[in-house]
Formats: sequence, structure tokens, C-alpha cells
Amino acid sequence: MAEWVDLPRGWRGLALRTPEVEVVLLPEKGCDLYSWTDRESGVDVLFKTPWGLPPRGPAALPPGSESAWLERYPGGWQVLCPNGGAETDAPGTRWGFHGEACLVPWDLVGHGPGFAELTVRLHHAPLRLRRRVSLEGRLLTVEESVTNTSPDEVELMWSHHPAFGAPLVGPETVITTGASTVVADDEAPGTVLAPGSRHTWPVASTADGQEVDLSRIPDGPTAQLAYLTDFADDAGWFAITNPSLGLGVGMRWPTEVLGHAWLWQELGATPGYPWWREAYVCAVEPATTFPGQGVAKARSKGASLLRLGGGESRDVVLEAVLFRTTAGVRGIGPRGQVETGLPEGAEQ
Repeated sequence: MAEWVDLPRGWRGLALRTPEVEVVLLPEKGCDLYSWTDRESGVDVLFKTPWGLPPRGPAALPPGSESAWLERYPGGWQVLCPNGGAETDAPGTRWGFHGEACLVPWDLVGHGPGFAELTVRLHHAPLRLRRRVSLEGRLLTVEESVTNTSPDEVELMWSHHPAFGAPLVGPETVITTGASTVVADDEAPGTVLAPGSRHTWPVASTADGQEVDLSRIPDGPTAQLAYLTDFADDAGWFAITNPSLGLGVGMRWPTEVLGHAWLWQELGATPGYPWWREAYVCAVEPATTFPGQGVAKARSKGASLLRLGGGESRDVVLEAVLFRTTAGVRGIGPRGQVETGLPEGAEQ
């Protein structure tokens, strides 16, 4: 079923429900997925910022700044387009931090039992996004397209930003993925990894020469920004599981378009604005491009951007699943099929 629900500070969400799962969308704010809840346990697996949903209306700070984006970031799952990371120069304008698509209202063009269809035409880029979100049992499917409405080629970044929080994320949580390589951000890798260092997933060398297993959530304050890449076959996937909670999430997507995934963790580590050591979050974010430093800087570093010719479109289908398990996960197959068991040679 699909129905409108009241949320804090005057927001309205569109809830999709099955007997197993509830998902709440925010059409008026970027078509965010605000919550993703296992109905049996009542656990919402998505992160919520300490400040929560912002008041309805424009940001109090200048648009386009990182502070303005953070002011309106409630946690949850966003689409980042046409930019990811620092604001950047664009033809005749500037694209703001993490792009425009997750800030503006989307138009709801249809909804019914278990699905919603939405669209938006951006103002600062000649792009139209269309999205169909559907829920079937435990399977959450996001079908999305980006179309260049102009006759001129556009270069952009396009990524999805699902952020997960406690109680799913905790010291017993395990991350598994089809990526074979992890690359630390070369400017802000966090508290452990050396800038720009490249490692074979999941074991990395820290800046002081120690080994760290990135598949395990650290039992202590940590911050990380790194990039998962070199996915096997033609699909990317990850799973985040908490055996003690008996709960996990997984996602699968096409690497032809979203060839990488950003790995972001802010685990009570960063003092001062904006986190004040209060955030506890882990995100794995399918993306066209890394580093996540804005289009201009990514281009200057030789990163691949998504190029759309006049009138051209790209489509992706992300299949996500919220599942119950106490076992390890070694793969996420089509339609959210969870392959349990640990990879060969791995230890529980």
C-alpha cells in the first residue's frame, strides 16, 4: 500500500508498506528515502542526523554552500546529481555541494499499492530525473533515469547516498562487497588511512603502518572516506549485517553506469561543526565517479565523469533488500537474493 504520513516539523512523507518492510519517501525534499524500517523489529536502518528534519522552507545559509546542504540533511538516502562533493564551476553557473537533485521538490506523477513514480527537472543543469520506487516483500527497487534536455553535451556526477546508523551499525557490524580494491580519499581520508593509498579489500595499511580490516566497524571513534572499485562482473553489490541484531541490508546495481562506491564512516570521531562527535554513520554509495570532490576537481584528477549528449539518457536499477540473518553474507544477487556464508578464507 502507499499512503501519506505526517513527519516532524510539518513534512509529509509517502509511505510504502508490505507486511515485512516500510519505506517513507520525502517528495518535497529531493525524493529522499527518509526511513527504511523492518516492521517485525521496528528498526529503521537509515541514519538520522542529530538535528533531524529541517524546518520546511529555504536554508538559512547561502544556497550552494556545504553548510547549507548540511543544514538540510536529515540523514536517510539521497540521490546526488549533477555534482558530488565540493561545489563546482559549471557552464554559466555553479553546482552546489552534493548537487541540486536532493534539495528541490519532486513532482509525484503516480502512486499505488507498493510503488511511487516521481520526476524533477533541475534548474542549474539541463537534466530531468525520473524515478520509480517499488516495494515487494523485502525487496526495494529504485529505477532511475537522468536525461539531458538540452542539445549540448553535459558532464556530471551521479550517485546514491544511503547512510546507515545504529542499531544496525555497531561494533559487531560487518561490511561485505564485490569490490576488490579500496582507495583512500587523497585529501580527507579520515583518521586512519594514508591519503590516496590503494589497498586490496578488506585489509588496508594505516598511515602508521598497522593493518586494519575495513570490513569491520571499528570499536572506537573513527572517520573514513574511501572508494570501493574494481567490482567483479557487471554488477556492484554490498551488504551491511549485524549478526547480534539479526538484521542486514544489501544492494545491487549496474557497474556500467555506477562503476564505484564511496565508503563514508563518521563514528563519533570528528569534533566541532557539523558532527560534534555525535554522528554514528556508515554509508556505501554507488557512484559514477571518484573522488567525491566535485566535478571540476574530479575532472582535473583524470576521473571519469558521466557524459550525456544532447537528449541522451542513462538508466539504472538499484535493488536493495532489508533482511533478517545471523549468518555472514557473501553476495547480493538479482532481486535482492541474499547469498549467505563467508567468502573462502574469511573468518567470522
